[in-house]
Amino acid sequence: MSTTKFHRLPNGLPVLAVPMPGTDSATVLALVHIGSRHENVTEKGLSHVLEHMLFKGTQKWPTAKELSQTLDGVGADYNAFTSKEHTGYYVKVASQHLPLAIDVVADMVWQPRLDGAELGREKKVICEEIKMYEDNPIMHIGDLLEGAVFQGSSLGVNIAGSQRSVVALRRAQVAGYHRRHYAPKRMLLVVAGKISTATQRFIQMRFNERRPTAALREAPFVARQRTPRVAIQKKDTQQVQLALGFPSYGWRDKRFLALELLATVLGGNMSSRLFLRLREREGLCYSIQALADQYQGTGIFAVQAGLDRARLEQAIRLIREELERVVREPIRQEELKKAKEYIKGKLTLALEDSSARASWVAKEFMFEHSREAPHEFMARLERVPAHALQKAAADILKLNQASLALIGPFSSAAPWHKLLA
Repeated sequence: MSTTKFHRLPNGLPVLAVPMPGTDSATVLALVHIGSRHENVTEKGLSHVLEHMLFKGTQKWPTAKELSQTLDGVGADYNAFTSKEHTGYYVKVASQHLPLAIDVVADMVWQPRLDGAELGREKKVICEEIKMYEDNPIMHIGDLLEGAVFQGSSLGVNIAGSQRSVVALRRAQVAGYHRRHYAPKRMLLVVAGKISTATQRFIQMRFNERRPTAALREAPFVARQRTPRVAIQKKDTQQVQLALGFPSYGWRDKRFLALELLATVLGGNMSSRLFLRLREREGLCYSIQALADQYQGTGIFAVQAGLDRARLEQAIRLIREELERVVREPIRQEELKKAKEYIKGKLTLALEDSSARASWVAKEFMFEHSREAPHEFMARLERVPAHALQKAAADILKLNQASLALIGPFSSAAPWHKLLA
């Protein structure tokens, strides 16, 4: 079992090194604690726009073409992502190219050009990306649901913003946002895979930038919902997309592990309760899943499905029956054991990859404030008792705090409120 090694650079940047014997790849991941949740009303979509702009040229590689050709030239796997609470940049390479990967990521996060003409072009690209998500009900249903669950909070705003908010952004805003928030004390660097003894010295040389840290805008979300909500997007689709969600536990809440197991029991795989009942027994849908996600101070538990409009009412009633049943009846030990083994098995397979291992330790450190190793997590998972799942179900699955999102040929939300009352 490899051991994660932690050190902090003189500028305050935390660095996690994760040696992985037996692999010939290495991943460099830079995580910044900034996302759409932290944006004010004039900044909607700014975190995501900045993520795009870091690929549009740096001091050392002045154009997007030069940057991509450099990485493509060594067969690198590279990308970035923006979430509600963090932004990440990663490069995965054959281990002999690790110094290049470190160099590229450092130049991107510290020295992006943020060219005004490039920004103008990229805003058009991002507007097309927004249209793509809005036109794809499977992609968009989660955004619609979170808008209802986190109503009145920046957590309920689309990560990419709107076409209008993106077009309104100016270069000075983007540059100022980068200068304020891309600071060592708000960042984390993870290097996972085949790591040489020279890696730490090279990281210190390339990442020891000194910058002040601006205050973070992160208003806490308090669930004040007392009656069910229904959010509708009218769209002439052949299949209806449904998402039913509840506010739940956030980062560092010890009850979340029981909720994650509950999601697995209900809709985590093809032998879960919802899948067997709605798809296998009733033939109502092609796919159905349950999932639990976390943010600072809150989270979301959701059930999602795609199904025939004519059988939507039946599907909602059956989903409700399964949710009420899991609150009312204890989870069987056999079912709990299968859920635990499923999570452990999926995690084991994923963590054979250096990029997945980097992501694991990064989120553990940044949001859980922990350096828990995978085997320690699995041991903790094994200790979760069946009654903890039932307690989590009673805490979270309250229909007066339910939000239902639907995308399909609907004119009114009124008929669907009755099914949650």
